[in-house]
Amino acid sequence: MKKAAVINDLSGFGKCSLTAAIPVLSVMGVQCCPVATAVLTGQTGYSYYHCRDLTDMMEQYTDAWTQNQVHFDSIYTGYVTGIEQIEYIMHFIDTFRKKDTFLLVDPVMGDDGRVYGMYTPELLEGMKKLSRKANLITPNLMEAALLTDSDVSDIFSDFTADVLLGKAQKLGETLRNLAEVPQDVVITGIKCKNDATPFIYNLAVTETGVHTCRSHFFQKSFSGTGDLFASVMCGGKTKGLSTQESMELAKNFLYHSIADTMNEDIPGNDGVNFEKFLSELILN
Repeated sequence: MKKAAVINDLSGFGKCSLTAAIPVLSVMGVQCCPVATAVLTGQTGYSYYHCRDLTDMMEQYTDAWTQNQVHFDSIYTGYVTGIEQIEYIMHFIDTFRKKDTFLLVDPVMGDDGRVYGMYTPELLEGMKKLSRKANLITPNLMEAALLTDSDVSDIFSDFTADVLLGKAQKLGETLRNLAEVPQDVVITGIKCKNDATPFIYNLAVTETGVHTCRSHFFQKSFSGTGDLFASVMCGGKTKGLSTQESMELAKNFLYHSIADTMNEDIPGNDGVNFEKFLSELILN
């Protein structure tokens, strides 16, 4: 079985990060080997939570796994608590990345025009360096703007599809040109909500061109959808699917998960009913 080292947090509530990655990768036929960056009682969208930063333990993963002579087919990074963890991840990649190891970076920093609580200018600079090493990155529009030093207010000034997708394509092309290795860029969750019929898009910039896929625009946001998307992308690429095939698989899986959740009175912080639809991800 193929193995993926997944560097992310573990949240008790919110159906995000590792609690999203572990079942998704498992059902796709990839062993998820978690490296916990932090343990939280619940994801940070909750009004009250506790967080235990695990930076001090992260080096122990490298030490033990090096001595055990492990091999990873892919490495997938998500939420980090700060620049010190990014420096550790760089060392982890240098240690375990071989010629055939696929690297996916989900540069978690913000969304919808606002940054998350752990964001600092130093974190951004570290995330730029980390992202440029990846074979695939999955930023949302906010994160793509930050990684390219673009004007965030300009990016979010017009929510019509023609304008917003054009901006996303330019961001994706810029990011791909900045990469140190051949890289696919997938910009996620592009909300074209000002159109007569609103849709949400994902846009990929690859060596074969620009590809988009769209899905129904739900008025409610849920925790963990970005993590689920990135996890499907990681599983798909690890198993040999193309970026476009993985993106379509993730889109359909998320549409069904969110649509089912909308039928219940579930708070957005609690995440989506993805468990019902994991069978859609089984690869032959």
